[in-house]
Amino acid sequence: MVRPLSGLLLALAAVGCAGPATQTREPEANPRLDRVELAQAKIDARLDELARNLLALRERLGAQEAALAQVQAQAPKPKEEAVPPLRVVKLEPPRAEVPAVPGGAAAAPTEPPPGSPEADLFRRGFSAYRERRCGPAILDFEEFLRRYPEHPYGQNAQYWVGECYYSQGEYAQAVVEFGRVLDRYPGDAKASDALLKLSLAYDKLGEADKARVFRARLLERYPESEAARQVRAEAKP
Repeated sequence: MVRPLSGLLLALAAVGCAGPATQTREPEANPRLDRVELAQAKIDARLDELARNLLALRERLGAQEAALAQVQAQAPKPKEEAVPPLRVVKLEPPRAEVPAVPGGAAAAPTEPPPGSPEADLFRRGFSAYRERRCGPAILDFEEFLRRYPEHPYGQNAQYWVGECYYSQGEYAQAVVEFGRVLDRYPGDAKASDALLKLSLAYDKLGEADKARVFRARLLERYPESEAARQVRAEAKP
């Protein structure tokens, strides 16, 4: 009977020892969860680094913009180029009757014979002038000069551009146009008429000294012209 009891006691002792050991064992670690937490920590650190870099870039950009604004404020401003005034062609008829050059010096210009495009263009411009439609006349004469700059009637076309402005009271522009007759056709028949009209235009502008200069030039260069005879006739008491 002793031997079976001893075996029973030994079995109970073994069971008692095994029970507490199973209840107090530590839980095993989860490797997958650890990896996720580590990756999240790295992402958070990277985001913090990017935010710091962005802030630094913004500060540098702000400093550069401030420096550029200071340089621009201190730099000398470029000079503005003078823009020539636009030339306006009036399309209304003249305010008064179309005057001829005093003494008839250019009252009836020689027209090119019909039958060619340039002749038709010139005659159309002169017809418009005689009808007191100075705007269309100017456009036609200037188109003639643009298309046929070397044409023998170029001097007439340029002269009648000046007459159009003179007849409208645009004396300053008339001076410019009559001056072009002298610049482009100094030795032609219209030069004497242009000198006379320059003197008259300057008289209208109240510049008597310039008017006398052009009258003297007319008498010196073209003493036998009709324009010069008109000046001498007006100078007599």
